[in-house]
Amino acid sequence: MIKDSATYNKLITAAAECFAKKGFNASSVREIATRAGISQGAMYTYFKSKDELISAIVLEEQKTALDAQNKPFTGTCLQKICLLVSSCISDVGYPASHHLWVEIIAESARNPSLRNTFISSDIAMRNGIGNIIRQGLDNGEFRSDIGIEETTIILFAMIDGLIARKAVNKNFSAKKELPSFTDFLRRILT
Repeated sequence: MIKDSATYNKLITAAAECFAKKGFNASSVREIATRAGISQGAMYTYFKSKDELISAIVLEEQKTALDAQNKPFTGTCLQKICLLVSSCISDVGYPASHHLWVEIIAESARNPSLRNTFISSDIAMRNGIGNIIRQGLDNGEFRSDIGIEETTIILFAMIDGLIARKAVNKNFSAKKELPSFTDFLRRILT
């Protein structure tokens, strides 16, 4: 059976909204299907379970992040990393919201299947940032003793923490409340 991408996206978006609002365990498959405007049976042709839905959301988030990382950029590697990190904190990405990303991290800690998806997605996204760091090293832009793996883990821990802060406090603005954030990233990398 050929799966309709519009229906797939409706389901991803509906699941993201339900999971962000009520949490993974409190959201029902029926509620997700109803929100997407399709039957529960039709939903099962796309996803066999809520686990598959939340894994698909993680993979969509990964795709969004990798697309942003691979987008042509005319500035320096530092500027690109600062832009990507700031964007992750302020906008997260399709289809996740700040609340949903916190829920995904929490569910990944409890659910071994999702944990594997989360970890492999995290590795892919960190590898993308690592490639930008590598390019900055090749250009002589970053300090030569930088540990790429360590640096990407630190960057993603900061991103996840600031996303959680935004989920808890909708008025939080990294741009306003962390005016020296770019300088902080520069000190880590150069």
